[in-house]
Amino acid sequence: MRQAAALRALRHRSFRLFFVGQGISIVGTWVQTIALSWLMYRLTGSTALLGLTTFLSQAPVLFIGPFSGWLGDQYDRRRLLIATQALLLIQALCLGVLVLAGWSSPSLLLGMAALQGLLGGLDTPIRQSFLGEMVPDKADLPNAIALNSFLMNGGRLLGPMVAGLLLAHVSEGVCFLINAASYAAVIGAVLAMKAAGSEHAAAARRRDGSRWIDALRYAWNTPVIRRLLPLVMANSFFASPYVTLMPAIARDVFGGGPGTLGLLVGCAGLGGVAATAVLATRTGIRGLDRWTRIACATAGLCLAAFSFTTILPLALPLMIGVGAGIIGTAASVNMQLQSHVEDRFRGRMISLYVMSFLGLAPFGGLWAGLLAEHVGTTSTLAIGGLICVLVAATSLVWRAR
Repeated sequence: MRQAAALRALRHRSFRLFFVGQGISIVGTWVQTIALSWLMYRLTGSTALLGLTTFLSQAPVLFIGPFSGWLGDQYDRRRLLIATQALLLIQALCLGVLVLAGWSSPSLLLGMAALQGLLGGLDTPIRQSFLGEMVPDKADLPNAIALNSFLMNGGRLLGPMVAGLLLAHVSEGVCFLINAASYAAVIGAVLAMKAAGSEHAAAARRRDGSRWIDALRYAWNTPVIRRLLPLVMANSFFASPYVTLMPAIARDVFGGGPGTLGLLVGCAGLGGVAATAVLATRTGIRGLDRWTRIACATAGLCLAAFSFTTILPLALPLMIGVGAGIIGTAASVNMQLQSHVEDRFRGRMISLYVMSFLGLAPFGGLWAGLLAEHVGTTSTLAIGGLICVLVAATSLVWRAR
């Protein structure tokens, strides 16, 4: 019964098409991400440039998110999604061709990372808000969001492994071309969907409040956004930067190498997959606000406890808790937000969510790196974890008023 409930959104043809296409594309995106970082480090041996490459590929969503959300509320999201995926395909194709032609250089890779970040920032809010159009029965929308989150975290586990296998046998340029081909899966899936009513819905949204000030007023007056979005922001800025510090933790605290690093990060990914799998079995969003606060506090408590641990077998389950808490918080807020929000504001509300979850993480990584230089890596993790617990407790008190 619960297994059938966990997959109920797949009964909608459009979402089935998207689920398959998106699954292929996510693996391709991770293949490119790992290959790009590997190529940069192989060319330069610079960890600073490695960090800058990651930052440029992630940070733009914080700045371009508002524009993307506005676009999604003004125009046909189906056509916008096809356009953004096509642009990402072209970017990956150009990168692959240039690298295979021997024209790779650090400046080119940095420029391509920034372009990928800009296009990804444009694509993500549109793609997230399009979920509401693929699932006509709004009772199935929370399940579709949970399944999409499960897909994203499953790709986070599978994609790097595929990238490692590919890089052992083919060049980075081939990996970029494989990613370009993976975008065709999403484009094909969206083209195969029925587009009835999408242009009419876009026109109706344009007539119904197109100003960002209207959207911000709506966000403040919507409790699920006003009260729960800060939990996502806290996890993103203070807990997610564990990834930035994990290489130092793996070497200096546990005396390990790449294998230890992969094990620790992999456990966090496993926790994220487990959290979204549990969310997918829910038949509604009732009581999910309490679940969200527990998830945020869990991430903080596990991260703080991890910072005091020097025994690897004890650290691994704590990392599972960190991953489950961070992803559980983000996914449950997304489920509640999309279930409550009016369609005319959906794109802009999703852009606020994406900015809070994905846009703040790179800046949190910068904050963690700078703080760790002064107080140490473990102290930085402890501070971040305790702040997340404090935010969760404050949110609970605020709700009680």
